[in-house]
Amino acid sequence: MATDKLLWAAVFLCGAACFNHYVDGSKEGHSQAAPKPNFILFYVDDMGYGDLGCFGAPTTRTPNIDRMAAEGARLTQFYTAHSLCTPSRAALLTGRLPVRSGMCGNAYGSKNSGHPMVLACNAQYGLPLNETTIAETLKDVGYSTMMVGKWHLGQQLEYQPTRQGFEHYFGLPYSVDMGFAYGNDTSEKENILKECYPVPIIEDEKIIEQPANYFTLTQRYADKAKEFVTSAAASGKPFFLYLAFSHVHVPQFAAKDRLGTSERGYFGDSVEEMDSAVGAVLDAVRASSAISANTFAFLTSDNGAIPSTTNTVFAGNNGLFSGRKAEIWEGGLREPAVAWWPGKIQPRQVVMDVAVTTDVYATFASLSGAAIPGDRVMDSISMAHILNISGQATSVVRNVSFFYQGCQLWAVRLGPWKAHYYTQPKPRFPIHNAAGGYGQPDAIDITLRLGGEEDMELDDTLVRGTPHQPPLLFNLETDPSENFPLSGHDDIIKEIQAAVTEHQKNLVPGKPQLPFSNDSTRLCCDEKTTPPCYCNKPPTV
Repeated sequence: MATDKLLWAAVFLCGAACFNHYVDGSKEGHSQAAPKPNFILFYVDDMGYGDLGCFGAPTTRTPNIDRMAAEGARLTQFYTAHSLCTPSRAALLTGRLPVRSGMCGNAYGSKNSGHPMVLACNAQYGLPLNETTIAETLKDVGYSTMMVGKWHLGQQLEYQPTRQGFEHYFGLPYSVDMGFAYGNDTSEKENILKECYPVPIIEDEKIIEQPANYFTLTQRYADKAKEFVTSAAASGKPFFLYLAFSHVHVPQFAAKDRLGTSERGYFGDSVEEMDSAVGAVLDAVRASSAISANTFAFLTSDNGAIPSTTNTVFAGNNGLFSGRKAEIWEGGLREPAVAWWPGKIQPRQVVMDVAVTTDVYATFASLSGAAIPGDRVMDSISMAHILNISGQATSVVRNVSFFYQGCQLWAVRLGPWKAHYYTQPKPRFPIHNAAGGYGQPDAIDITLRLGGEEDMELDDTLVRGTPHQPPLLFNLETDPSENFPLSGHDDIIKEIQAAVTEHQKNLVPGKPQLPFSNDSTRLCCDEKTTPPCYCNKPPTV
């Protein structure tokens, strides 16, 4: 591993001190299976709980992911560690809450702001190099590693995937709305960030296309992923592929021959194109029975959908859950998740145990025999046991999960209970309106006094968190939509508060990475073109 990375102990710490008092069971030893399993991690952008056929989408065709679920397991209580792109991805790859790495932030300058931050197209920093990614952990035990797709953990060279454990990279440095691109079929209907240069495509460490062509983007993702799977398998080395789709983040786009083919509209076109790419990659794995039998694939989303306020053909669906992307209600955090490993994960399983994206790290590490870093607090617990992966010893079971809005703790789940220390007002959530679609009521004005701050008049676009003491309490097993806060459960509130106290004992927030920007860090193929950074012509097909 690169010399600028910290060394770790060879002891498997399956969750750190913050979990020790609140988990059940015994710790799990490393799998010593030979050969080491291959790993494929599919990460979808802004996909809601109700956007896949196998999770109830009535008019979106996802036959490949549905097959993946039928041959494996669906996780119905799976959470993202954060409800927004950058913090979610930092948590996924490091196995740590983003507050620990500094990969979180609160917009509008307040710790109680209801609007968390992501890295901008001109971000000055990125995922700190003293964090250890799962790619680095697997690379150290002999894995070939590649990332395809959306990165969003720092666009400057020192923070790019090839400096964070991935031997190869092909994709976009951030979200598809962060600059002009060709093939953005809904650009006139959905805004892009005009202050950014055109969106580039990076291969390894070089810009190969700017502006990016979205008509062919997802197909190229699939092709690069298949090439890697085929070449890595031929080499005899185990491999780790991280395919982070640019779909289904706004603006929606797809190949020209796919546009208008879904009953779900533009959004359905995007979901179905993503599903097709998943199928293409898994078909490349299935082409060899030996590779298929030794490959564990996992699919989930970085955060909930952000339903449209005007037209549902561009918007996702969070199912029965309240809230949306960038919110701490279940709609922003509860994600569809599918695990697949022929012969190891029994088909058609429905896993109702709670798990979080940070748990992917410990799962891959334990199955590969790699050591989890022992020099830092980890928030990762192996899912091998709850997935009933054959040959795996009993694992600790996640009993407590902490959910941050930006860098502030807003909610805690303990068993079936979820406590909200802050909430955003329910009226700003998507609701069924009179027109029969998902929409929002008019913006509301509220006045709050928070932590001694001056009173502020806030509209619906700048809403701050409403504090609750005692916290609002819900039983998610009987009220998954969080409609009916409970009273008279002082014992549960006390237990949750004890978990928070224990968690905060080990919490050392990382140096903030998100609030800083510098226009000189924007990526550009050539600033001398007219206009700047337009190095390839519009596509002819």
